Amino acid sequence: MPRPIVLTQEIKQKAIEDFSTILDGMKMSDGKLSYNRSFSYETGNAIVWLTQEAYRKTVALVVGFSDEVAWHGTVSRVDGGNDSTANTNTTRDKNSTTNSNEFIIEDIFIYPQEVTSSTVNTNQAAYTEWLYGLDDATFNKIRMQGHSHVNMGVNPSGVDDKHRQQILDQLESDMFYIFMIWNKSLSVHTLIYDMARNVLYEDKDVSVKLLGDEAMDAFLADAKEKVQKQCNKKEQSDKSQIGKSRFGKDQLTKAQTKKRKPSSKKQKLEEIERAERMERLGLELGIDPDELEELIQFGLDVDSEEMAFYSRYGLYDKYGLGGGGWRL
Repeated sequence: MPRPIVLTQEIKQKAIEDFSTILDGMKMSDGKLSYNRSFSYETGNAIVWLTQEAYRKTVALVVGFSDEVAWHGTVSRVDGGNDSTANTNTTRDKNSTTNSNEFIIEDIFIYPQEVTSSTVNTNQAAYTEWLYGLDDATFNKIRMQGHSHVNMGVNPSGVDDKHRQQILDQLESDMFYIFMIWNKSLSVHTLIYDMARNVLYEDKDVSVKLLGDEAMDAFLADAKEKVQKQCNKKEQSDKSQIGKSRFGKDQLTKAQTKKRKPSSKKQKLEEIERAERMERLGLELGIDPDELEELIQFGLDVDSEEMAFYSRYGLYDKYGLGGGGWRL
């Protein structure tokens, strides 16, 4: 669920009251005291939209590099709360306070970096020179940092957490910042610090969508109603054979109707040995072991040498209706 970033007066008061209650009944066996409490909001998830151009560039970077790679993105709030930053003045404007919880990532930019399969590092001097080389409109909208985890999971690492804290420490009360981690399977982990609303959104608190592709939501919803997951072959076979024999009679076999008792270790070993014998015999005769087992359950005696002879010369009837390999 979404969580607060800073402690408001209301949150502080609740924490004090809660802590006071704990202190009243506290007994310390080792002279130590610890207090830990989480705060969250019940509702209010965020949406991050990507333009077609931003999405194509993101996918190209994630798929096109075998090492990690990082990028920045220009972002606006859906209601135009960032419009004041889109100007050519030399003053670096801040994001305007707004109640919107939807954001649009408009474009993606690569900055100078050195990478390995698991790290991204920047030369601060080169990065600063690149950053201040941007025009004012772009500079003021740099509100997103993304990077890839190549083929690994998208959960943030300790380095990622440290970097996020560094960015958070620089944010003022009317700003926001978005972090995204992608991998080659196009899984994504998203975190938003929205200082203007005092809300931290992370992962399941955020829906990532493609701008201009809204019709696909309806298409996928319809597809999910029509597409059902198929049972595996054994489950299908079990379901289809319930109440039917190999010979088309609507009856259960003895093995199906007999109530089984818990098997002892010896019984389990005997069952395993029997299954192995049936499999070897079935391979020798060219018969499915399950068919052979069922025929035996119906009282048919099996002479393996005789059946092997008929099977070898093509005289064996696999359904047991005419071949001399079966002897009643």
